[in-house]
Amino acid sequence: MRVFLYSLLGIPLLIIDGVLLYVLTPRLAECLTPAQGLVLLGGGLGYVAVRLLVRKPERMYLWGHELTHLVVAKLFLREVHGFHITSRSGGKVVINRTNVAIDLAPYAVPLYNVLVFIPATMLRGSYPHGADAYLGAASFLFTMHLHFSAEGFIDGQPDVKRSGRLFSAASVLFAWILFLTVLATPGIQRIEMSGLPKFYREWIFAGVDAVHRLLMYGRALL
Repeated sequence: MRVFLYSLLGIPLLIIDGVLLYVLTPRLAECLTPAQGLVLLGGGLGYVAVRLLVRKPERMYLWGHELTHLVVAKLFLREVHGFHITSRSGGKVVINRTNVAIDLAPYAVPLYNVLVFIPATMLRGSYPHGADAYLGAASFLFTMHLHFSAEGFIDGQPDVKRSGRLFSAASVLFAWILFLTVLATPGIQRIEMSGLPKFYREWIFAGVDAVHRLLMYGRALL
């Protein structure tokens, strides 16, 4: 019953995701130069090359995944009874109780991107090619996050199955969409941190307008 109810919630949330992403994509594209687009592509392809030609950075991802579980569990005042990572069984955080936020936090929050984002924001503008270097690193790390998150959903990890894959995917995608602009800001000179509230406000209004136009179009067809 829990999975069924969460899945019902996941359907409208997935529609919202689609609308927000549809509106956001051209807005972010306008802020990027062609060279920055190539840097982003290079960062993503760089991870693919490392994955295929060197090795799968599984242990690195597991540390971030389980640490995110741990931090969010502590924020919800849960008792943590164990934390371990092994090459055979992967990672595990043992807590007394869990919830949706604790389960999905490692998928929704790209921890390594956040860790790189903090110094990049503090040093923004200090180095001539710092913005491009950040975009390349952020793209590399986010591609890694996408890869392992997709594996978790495909393999049917317990974190995902507890609330159903539909709701979990919709919630994680919603978080990624919200994070995307903030994480990109240190590498995009056209977006200032102080201008983010205005960017998000205009983005949400554009999303509402897109939904309104879609409803009007559907009504006209009927």
